[in-house]
Amino acid sequence: MNGLAPEINMALERWHQFVSSGNKTILLELLSEDCVFHSPFLWKPKPGRDKTAMALSAASQVFENFAYHRQLSDGTSIVLVFSANIGEMSLKGIDLIRFDVQGKIVEFEVMIRPIKGLQALAEAMTKQLMKQGDYEAFIAA
Repeated sequence: MNGLAPEINMALERWHQFVSSGNKTILLELLSEDCVFHSPFLWKPKPGRDKTAMALSAASQVFENFAYHRQLSDGTSIVLVFSANIGEMSLKGIDLIRFDVQGKIVEFEVMIRPIKGLQALAEAMTKQLMKQGDYEAFIAA
């Protein structure tokens, strides 16, 4: 047993379903209305389910060869270690996800290395958010 509450275990399973399918309906079901997204390349957190969904949907489109390799938990927060590519650039990162007692995601933070991978991700995310028609709404305060 991994020590997680059943609601969080179920939410984590649904998260992995979203990652493998890109199904935005699954994502929206997982996110709390007041979820906060912490981008690895933006200075301020982005509050709200809509902005978090914009970012995570765009990320699901730009990462190539995405794979989780490790999971750590303190009971309410999960750290998922991943690797991916943006074009020819390889990167490593973590998704730090905090859940509430109902299993809704209330905070999502991403950290990326190396800096060149982060720069490639920022460029790809900007292009994808523009393509989705979400760029202006996402960068608005």
